[in-house]
Formats: sequence, C-alpha cells, structure tokens
Amino acid sequence: MKRSSQTEKKVFSSANGFEKRPSAKKNCADYGFCAAQIFIALTTAVSLLFGKKLGWNLRENMLICIMTSVLLFSPWLAEHVLIAVADRVLRVSFPPILKLLFMLLIMGGPIFGKIYKFYYIIPFWDKSLHVSSGFLFAVIGAVLPDVLDSGNKSHSHALKLVSALSFTLAIAAVWEFYEYAMDTFFGMDMQQDTIVSGINSYLLGSEKGVAGSIPDIQSVIVNGEELSINGYLDIGLIDTMQDMLVCTLGGICYCVCFILCEHGVKLLGKFNSLLPYRSSAMPCFDRSGICSDETGRTDEGSNTSAA
Repeated sequence: MKRSSQTEKKVFSSANGFEKRPSAKKNCADYGFCAAQIFIALTTAVSLLFGKKLGWNLRENMLICIMTSVLLFSPWLAEHVLIAVADRVLRVSFPPILKLLFMLLIMGGPIFGKIYKFYYIIPFWDKSLHVSSGFLFAVIGAVLPDVLDSGNKSHSHALKLVSALSFTLAIAAVWEFYEYAMDTFFGMDMQQDTIVSGINSYLLGSEKGVAGSIPDIQSVIVNGEELSINGYLDIGLIDTMQDMLVCTLGGICYCVCFILCEHGVKLLGKFNSLLPYRSSAMPCFDRSGICSDETGRTDEGSNTSAA
C-alpha cells in the first residue's frame, strides 16, 4: 500500500505541474494569433494606401497577406489532423509556445521576408528561417510514431529521432518543390540565384562523358548584352542545396537537444515545454518526445500493490 501511495503522489504532482504550464502561458498562442492577424491587416492597409509610393507590388502583397492569414491556422489544424490519423485513440496537443514559434516562422517568410524586404536587408534571414523550420518540424516528426502506431506505447528513442529527421528532410524537399514550381510557372525568383566564378559541365566537354570547365569567369554576355555581375549566374541550385542543408541542420539540433535532455542536462530544462503532449485528465510528462498518460499504469500498480 505504501508503494501504491507513493506512485499516485508522483503522478499527481507531475500532473499538477504539467497542467500549470499551459495555464501560466495559457493564452500566449491566442494572443500571438490575434497580434499576427492585426499586423497582417495593418500591412494590407499600408499596401492599399501607400503601396505605390513605397514601390510595393499591390497584387502580390494582397495574395501574400491572404495566404499568410490562412496559414496561421495551421498549428491548430495540425492538431486535428494528428488526432484524425490516430483514429482519436491518441489526443495530441501542441503547447502554446510551440504554436507561437510556428506562427513566428509563418510570419517571418512571406510578411517580414518578402513584403518588408528582410530577405535583402538582413543577411542570413532566409537561412535562419530554414534552420528554425528544421528544428520545429523535427518536433512534430518525433511524435509521428506515437500517432501512426498509437496502440504501441514503447517506441524507442532511436525510432523517434529517425522519424524527426526524416520528417524534416521531407518538409525541406516539399518546400523546394514549391519554390521550383513558383519559379517555373509564375516567373518568380524564390530559388535565389548565386554568382559563381567558374562552372563545370558535361555539355562543355570535348566528347561525351568528359566534363568541360570554364574557370575564372569575369563577364557573361546574353543576347549581345553584357551582364554587370562579374561572374556566371547560377539559377538557384546552390540556394536550394544550402536551404536543404541548413534545414537538416535544424533537425539535427533537435536530435542533439533530445539526446542531451534524455541524459538529464539541466541547461535544457526549457526544452520539454516545446514537446507536444497527450491530452487527458491526468497527464504525466515524459521526455520521450510526447507526454504520456500514466493514469492507467498507476491504477494497475495500485491494484497490484493492494492485492
């Protein structure tokens, strides 16, 4: 009986502590959502009133604002999708801070990056967003084994880490597909070009299977007009590969934090607040990538001890 009471006390204390975490910041995601929507509305108004004076593309900005406003619902939509995939056996909830970070990521690209020119004003703004997205999507990827196989509560940490990194790589690839499609069909330049000083290509070789090269390129002439770029214009390949690499780096950072947290590194105590958790009456926080419901095991342990 003594063992049973100690177990129940542990679960109860953990549950109380966990329940207070969302309530302490209970509305930060809601406040963030409202603030983001207000900021988008103000950006829309500025585009309509002063867009021409600022040199903004009104049609493009309107489309960006509408799409971003809709995308801000995605953290809540993802929760419902995960629940549906798990056939409602597992109810997964995102912590408010995780929702807030996803909303900042959504705002950082199209609104701040594109409309307010952060892509061109702040160095590495684009790459920092890709690193952040890699980390955040790895958080979601680590939950997928529990969602897709909700009947099994003993998934290994190795499986969760592989799932996290694989999901990050998949999202990075899908995003690059999107950028390629926008550049191809709508004449945009989402896959940003890079100036290079040399190229290697089999098309330049003296015979088939032999790569030719042009080093130290100083000038390029297109249709009789010389481009003032002091080099050759790469058409997005380097940018695409760098984006995927830094996104992967973000996923690896999550995996490292996950492993260190599992080994009790105190500096990463806040890391747990990012992890999705299982909603239930008595949730007990677990550092395995998702919060687990220990109520059933507690009852079972109580019965065993009582017997």
